[in-house]
Amino acid sequence: MKIIVTFLFGFLIFLLTCTENVDELVFNQQLHFQFNPYPDFNPFLNFTGYPFGSSVYITQKMGHGLFFFLFSLLLSRVTNKFLTVITISILYALITEIAQLYFSRTGCLLDVFYDSLGVLSYYTVWLNSSKKEYYQVES
Repeated sequence: MKIIVTFLFGFLIFLLTCTENVDELVFNQQLHFQFNPYPDFNPFLNFTGYPFGSSVYITQKMGHGLFFFLFSLLLSRVTNKFLTVITISILYALITEIAQLYFSRTGCLLDVFYDSLGVLSYYTVWLNSSKKEYYQVES
């Protein structure tokens, strides 16, 4: 069951990644895909022109981190090997950002960074909770 839930959550991330308009999906339950077989990869490495101070931008990027925090949590329930969890999660973040380029979305390496912050946040929470459990057992 854990594998199915993790797979379905990963699939949800992919749907959100590839749908042409996330707002249409969330608010109107409209899925629309527009495949572009010849994407422009130039925006992928562009780190300028982002509205870093915008509350909408900040909220969106917190969503990136939250989704990959949850994905890492679910993945860690399937495997207890945290190097595997981190590797799969960050690799999936990279794959989904590249996939966006093929679905008329703007994929960028900066979003992989935000996704990775979610993964590393989960790992930090796990490390801290493991230390507490270890010290409680030892006391």
